[in-house]
Amino acid sequence: MEEKDYRRKFAQLVMRNNRKLRFRIYRKLQGMLAMNEALSRALERLWYNASDMGRQPQRPAAMALREWLQKDRAGETLSEAMNGWVPSADLYMVRAGEESGQVAQALSAIMHVGDSAQRMRAAIISATSYPIFMMILLSGVFWLFGVNLVANMRKAAPAKVMESMSGIAGVSDFIMNNGIFLVIFAVALFALISGTMPYWRGKMRVKFDKYPPWAWFRIWQGSAFLLGLSALLRAQVPLKRAVEILEEEGNPWLRERLRSAREEILRGRNLGEALRAGNFNFPDPAVALDLEILSERSDVGAVIDVVTKEWIEEQIDVLDNQSKFVRTVGLLCVGGVIAWAMLTILHITTILTEVQNSGNGMF
Repeated sequence: MEEKDYRRKFAQLVMRNNRKLRFRIYRKLQGMLAMNEALSRALERLWYNASDMGRQPQRPAAMALREWLQKDRAGETLSEAMNGWVPSADLYMVRAGEESGQVAQALSAIMHVGDSAQRMRAAIISATSYPIFMMILLSGVFWLFGVNLVANMRKAAPAKVMESMSGIAGVSDFIMNNGIFLVIFAVALFALISGTMPYWRGKMRVKFDKYPPWAWFRIWQGSAFLLGLSALLRAQVPLKRAVEILEEEGNPWLRERLRSAREEILRGRNLGEALRAGNFNFPDPAVALDLEILSERSDVGAVIDVVTKEWIEEQIDVLDNQSKFVRTVGLLCVGGVIAWAMLTILHITTILTEVQNSGNGMF
């Protein structure tokens, strides 16, 4: 592979993973297209801007825009030109915009969906990261207690002293002896759950989707689905085709749910009825009921957008409250462990004093 190929691969990696960089391009391109500027001309102007008037052509954004421009002039569509440079979620939105002749609206929708999804993702990360931090902190406290106190006390302390600290010593010993296995187990469990979430399907999975962390995955995927669907419908994409596009781009777990909904839509049901008919509780039973009532309106895209925003705000509040509860419980646990350790130390001090005073101690 030549050097220019490595540069291109690296530039594609940067573009796919740098949301701010992509959105900066989308925002400018959307504005130009909304003013009826030709796509080729808009891409050319953006390339000059990204490359600093051609002086920095190796910048990832400049390389992307140059390739998009070249492929546009060769007769390819924007979505075909973007393939490999942007995430698949962005790509299917652009493709849907091309089908409906609303590329500018599709780019605007991508940014709207991305911002809302980012908030939901941040709330989920906040809800999951703090418990992990608390577990690590508690394990660290027990480990340090075992290394700095228990191990030294065993060398010289009387049996009466060791008996008084048997509880906390036992926990410290367990963590010191099995800590590496606990870490391996925790990492393996995390990898198993996170790795199977997009693939595990069936009736049993529906039951697990009611509880964290599977419920968080359902909320995240459900919010992304509703935001994407709303954007597609507002871009004049028919409901059946919009669900079909989202199904094509989804993971196996999401495809199972959207396939069921699409089949019900083909039978004449509205969106809410189609989502409820599969009994997947997707994206949420309450949301499906709202959509069943509101899907008959002509401005269904705007309605879905409003319902989705309200639901996302509710779920973010729920996740924030869960995070606060876990944070409070975690702090109480850490405080309890520290208090337990301090009381043990005070008790040891009392016993050592009694031993010294009686003349029966080792010191």
